Amino acid sequence: MNTKYIKLLAIVILTASVFGGCKSSNNDDIIPTTAELVEDLPANFNTLRDGLPEDLKAPQAGSIYTYYDLSTDRTVSDSLSADWDIAFESTANSTKILANSAHGGGIILVTEEYDTVTEAPTTGYAADNDNWYIYTGGAPSGPQHAIFPKENTTLLVKTSDGNFAKIGIISYYKGNPDTSTPEFINLRTRPESANYTFKYIIQNNGSTELFHEDSYTYFDLETEETVTEAESAQWDIGFNGLNILGNTENGGGVQLLNIEFNEVTEAPTEGYTATLGSNWYEYVFERHTVLPLPGKTIVIKTPEGNFAKIKILSYYKGNPDTSSDDFINFIRPDDRHYTFEYAIQTGGSRFFE
Repeated sequence: MNTKYIKLLAIVILTASVFGGCKSSNNDDIIPTTAELVEDLPANFNTLRDGLPEDLKAPQAGSIYTYYDLSTDRTVSDSLSADWDIAFESTANSTKILANSAHGGGIILVTEEYDTVTEAPTTGYAADNDNWYIYTGGAPSGPQHAIFPKENTTLLVKTSDGNFAKIGIISYYKGNPDTSTPEFINLRTRPESANYTFKYIIQNNGSTELFHEDSYTYFDLETEETVTEAESAQWDIGFNGLNILGNTENGGGVQLLNIEFNEVTEAPTEGYTATLGSNWYEYVFERHTVLPLPGKTIVIKTPEGNFAKIKILSYYKGNPDTSSDDFINFIRPDDRHYTFEYAIQTGGSRFFE
């Protein structure tokens, strides 16, 4: 009888460590049924975080600044703490942006389009910046006495914990209005100022690189080891963000069954493809959350002609409770960390008994 083993596996998506290992090709090997937990296996993990705060204005009574933490997308009430990264002066027609210089932070303006900024400098940071905008004054045409973000400029921030971020200011007015309309041009009907809308990306691993190169984590289900070469026949399944890949180049593949994991007793003989698509998960837009769909099982055909079944349990590090208040309020672990249960038959049998 072929041996089946079931494992519970937590995978972190970040190409870092290399694990060697070869599959056994001897079908007479007897391997006892085992259950294991593998934690934080290095794989391809995106350390970037992005955000799009809208109409940010100081909520604190008696304060003229909004203190903001880029890593958690939250305002901070304690101005003396190291928890905030930037602060926006929020009284009418005030424009200064602060960095948390008291705790090692800084800010700098560069003349470069936001999307083309891929690396932050290590020096040259100041405590604040008040040069990110143009003031129209009594312009002969267009809106007068208006504040617009400068074109082709980007704010770079060094945070108190040694990380780097880039910020693109989108609007200085509530609701990010169309600044060419009569309502905006008229000072009496213009939306409230000092309400910031901006986009940003923060690198949370201390690197100055403000981009992420997507690559797959290739994983061998039999040896529980990552494989670095995409062309190799040693790996069975690949992960990149929400993409799940089968090794079709070497005779393998993946497919999704609308059957509960424990009820899958036989792997199909055909229907295997290179990728799964988005059918294995639900994206909850209002919470920006990825949830594995219940009743779904991934079936794998390996390059060696073996078969496995997989149940995705979590897309977040540590398999957290996604219904908790912290998770819902974006105080949550990193994504792109897979936890899944799987069973594999090593002798070519399609049956899971």
